[in-house]
Amino acid sequence: VKAVLQGALKLREELMNAVDEDIQAYNAVVACYRLPKGTSEEKSARKEQLQAALKRANEVPYRAAKACFRVLTLDRRLPQIGNPNAVSDIAVSVNLAEAALQSALYNVDINCKYIADKEYISEYRRKRWELAKRAERLKEEIVSTV
Repeated sequence: VKAVLQGALKLREELMNAVDEDIQAYNAVVACYRLPKGTSEEKSARKEQLQAALKRANEVPYRAAKACFRVLTLDRRLPQIGNPNAVSDIAVSVNLAEAALQSALYNVDINCKYIADKEYISEYRRKRWELAKRAERLKEEIVSTV
C-alpha cells in the first residue's frame, strides 16, 4: 500500500503541475491571438505561432489524461492489497480518476478543432480514443472487483 501511496503522491504533483502548464499554454495561445495581423507577413507569422501554441496547449491535457490513467493503474492494485472496509473509497477514486481523464480528453477534442495540421489531429484523435477505451476497460475491471 505504501508503494501505491508514493505513486499517488507523485501523480498528484504531476497533475498539479499540469494545471500551471495548462494556464501557461492557454496564455501563450491568447498572446498569439493578440499578435499583429496587418500585413501578409504578420498574418503568416501569427498563424504559424498560433498553430505551434495550440499544439503545445493540446499536449498538456493529453499528458494529464495519461497521468489520470496511471492513477487508475494504481487503483487496480488496491482491492487486493488494501483495507477491505475501504472498497467504496476505491470505487470513488476510480470514478474520479476516470472523470478527470475524460475531462482532460474533452480539452484535447476542443483544441484539435483549431489545429490546422490534419495529420497531427488524426494522430491525437487516435491516441485519445485508445486512451479513453483503455481507461474504460480498466475502470470496469477494477469496479467489478470492488
